[in-house]
Amino acid sequence: MRSFTYSLIAILFVLGCTEEDYEAATITFYPSLAGSTAEPAPGTAGTPFRVDLVTSRVLARESQVNIKVAGNGAGYGFSYVTNPPQLQQGIITLTIPEGETTTFFTITPLNDGVVEVNDYEYTFTIDQYSNSIRSTGQNTFKFYVTEPPLVDQNFNDCSGAPAAFTERIVPGSMAATLWACTDFGFPNESTKAVEANAFGKGAGVANSYLILNEPLDGADFNEMIISMQVYSRFSGAGILKLKYSTTYSGTGNPEADGVTWTDVPNFSEQLPSAGSRAWVLVKASVKDVPDQPVYVAFQFQGGTTGSSSNWRIDDFNIKIK
Repeated sequence: MRSFTYSLIAILFVLGCTEEDYEAATITFYPSLAGSTAEPAPGTAGTPFRVDLVTSRVLARESQVNIKVAGNGAGYGFSYVTNPPQLQQGIITLTIPEGETTTFFTITPLNDGVVEVNDYEYTFTIDQYSNSIRSTGQNTFKFYVTEPPLVDQNFNDCSGAPAAFTERIVPGSMAATLWACTDFGFPNESTKAVEANAFGKGAGVANSYLILNEPLDGADFNEMIISMQVYSRFSGAGILKLKYSTTYSGTGNPEADGVTWTDVPNFSEQLPSAGSRAWVLVKASVKDVPDQPVYVAFQFQGGTTGSSSNWRIDDFNIKIK
């Protein structure tokens, strides 16, 4: 089952009763999450996210607050439900009883087997004139439902060789290790990253793969969304590629007979120029992933001991759909 991470921006609301009868009251939205993860199964609800509304004073009479819900999900009953339920499309009506100061609602992400909970965003807005309470000032907060990356590497624990990756050198090419940890990571060279460089490494021409230790199970998803920060300090020979393979065994020569690697589309076009000395966010995706184990790798090829570009990678992650 997949797990989902929730974050919410809570913003202060100032609400007043009708000008004829009531003083202004401050009402604050307090988010609380019963559990830190949700594991929705097809047709069942995930973990509810509870939001409490607390007024600054005891209300003199029973009062209603209407909350408008908008989002990029599939809609009520498909990608989420609320409690109390929506009686009007996109509207939750809440009641604060006379003599009380609190009420609440919950939102629960859903996965009906067709629409997956994935990077949804919801906006909740107090109606400007909401039954017996009217809103003044800023009156919106947002609720995000995001799926954590399947692979998430910031390389801060990097020591010698990059964690979670293995370097495989193609026989007949430069024999030296080309991939290593560096102390000059994103964003201001104060964290670690991983770096490829052939300069001063000896005879031959570079051709080395940095491969994820564990394959991804293509049967669990249809698309990989890959992102990272990329930096090049020196110009010279050598190119960086991002590839994937369903025929690599996980050990040995990455270019052995029968092994095929496919370039990740639109990766190379987004790279910074060699020697540009600027971090660039690179995002790419692979759709229609085969239902097989999938290895993902960086390839550094073409650099020599006398002329080599270098490439740093940081904040590498893979999400799936």
